[in-house]
Amino acid sequence: MLLLAVLALALAAPSLAYSPDDFIHSLGATFLGFWGATEACPVGSYARAFELKVEKQHWGVDDDTSVNAIRLYCYNAAGEPTGNVTSSTMNRGSWTGVYSCDEGDYLYGYNLKSQPDQGSLTDDTAANALRMYCRQTSDYLESPGNKWGSWLEPSFCRSGMGVCGLMTLVEEDQGTFGDDTALNDVRFLCCDLPYNQEGRTRMAQVSIPAASSEDHLQ
Repeated sequence: MLLLAVLALALAAPSLAYSPDDFIHSLGATFLGFWGATEACPVGSYARAFELKVEKQHWGVDDDTSVNAIRLYCYNAAGEPTGNVTSSTMNRGSWTGVYSCDEGDYLYGYNLKSQPDQGSLTDDTAANALRMYCRQTSDYLESPGNKWGSWLEPSFCRSGMGVCGLMTLVEEDQGTFGDDTALNDVRFLCCDLPYNQEGRTRMAQVSIPAASSEDHLQ
């Protein structure tokens, strides 16, 4: 019993690698599933672009899941690509194409299109689309999604910071007769950008701790 209690506490505890203040999060999304591990861009890299994996509407009795994954594309201060990060994902649908800020710019905010709980007799889809904002232009990029739900309030990194990672809340497959929702929610990690407010390059780079497992839904 003691071992089970310790395990339960470990699953419920937030990551020790990051503070809650390191993330941006919009309230109001659905909350089914488990939070995946925080995945961060390599040291000194930041997210310039993103892509969604989306299952298109079935127009029938099949179960719709809509957004299944979010992928961030990371770049360093020299504009060189350094990889991509996703956190937890589901495997339905297809990637819808990369949406990117201009060279030298980075993502710094987002808002999520989310369908609220539809009840036990109606198909739920949870997250349906995503907008992300570029810091230097304040314009948003919107990846194709589905029609259900409404846009939550946007959330932004603090001044001088940009998106550098993410953690996602994803519901696992519910089986043949279950109602799958796939990706329900996301939190984006913010890091200090490699330039100050006047745009001058700084020599210091941000040290990003290693990713670790996140909490189970509270």
